[in-house]
Amino acid sequence: MASDNPRLRYVLLAVSLAMAAVFIYAGIDKLRDPLQFADSIAAFGILPAVFINLLALGLPPFEIACGLLLLGPRTRRVGAIAVVLLSAVFFTALASALLRGLTLDCGCFGAGAPSRPRMWIELALDAVLFASALFVYLRSLADRSVRVAVTEP
Repeated sequence: MASDNPRLRYVLLAVSLAMAAVFIYAGIDKLRDPLQFADSIAAFGILPAVFINLLALGLPPFEIACGLLLLGPRTRRVGAIAVVLLSAVFFTALASALLRGLTLDCGCFGAGAPSRPRMWIELALDAVLFASALFVYLRSLADRSVRVAVTEP
């Protein structure tokens, strides 16, 4: 049974811890300067102005919560699906900016100089986070199914 493989469990734990660290760090970093993060969000030109401050104040605590959820075995699946959704949104926003020819600082990990090469790196990071979170979600779902099947008569 795949869920009994200790190596797979260690990989799942390592990937979960790495993603948790990324999201907790990113959330805390954005909380340090919400005005700068709001400016980064506005630079994308996607959201109406009325939603920018709301997102700048609400996203960092949500990212921290996702990271914390990834740490617990019982909450890991919920954290993973939230990261899947967030990563997809981040990827879409960044890809949209690149396709529109924008050069900006996405604000993903604090303020920096606007740079297209950095945007491409952050786009790749979003893809890796998406794939990692999907792995954790599906693996956690499979482990849960095995546990339920074993405990049922």
